[in-house]
Amino acid sequence: VPLNLNYIASVLPNSFYDKHKFAAITIRIDNPTCTVLLFSSGKLVLTGSQSWYKCLHASLKIVEMLRAYIIGVDFHVEDIVVQNIVGNAIIDLQGNRTLNLERMYNEQCSKCTFQKSLFPGLIFRPDNSPVVLLCFESGKVVITGGKCVEDIEIGWRRLWPVV
Repeated sequence: VPLNLNYIASVLPNSFYDKHKFAAITIRIDNPTCTVLLFSSGKLVLTGSQSWYKCLHASLKIVEMLRAYIIGVDFHVEDIVVQNIVGNAIIDLQGNRTLNLERMYNEQCSKCTFQKSLFPGLIFRPDNSPVVLLCFESGKVVITGGKCVEDIEIGWRRLWPVV
């Protein structure tokens, strides 16, 4: 039986739901800080957790909240699956230097996408890696798409020689 998202959003604190914009309730929680999407199927998507344990803690906190506000529904955590780990790094560029994204693209064009007029960063896809690295002239790098911390570390190690 699908959950009544209109009702849940009306009684659950720190929640927002507009079925015309998105098919889930957005719930913001503190301690641990994260944003939770609750779908009518009962599935949760948690974003912004700093670790697996904080994700678990947030999941249990949401279930506790749902049990307190929604009577007659058995809420529980069945499984937790990590879908995407995001990391970030800052390359220390001495002085007023910037990352030369044009050079990186020219040297690694088979692994890169760079169209400055569409997106200011270079998109680097290392061989045999699930991660994508977004590199910016400022030296900031966003690493996304990993299923574990090791994926993030391997992606970073493959980018470093290119920098």
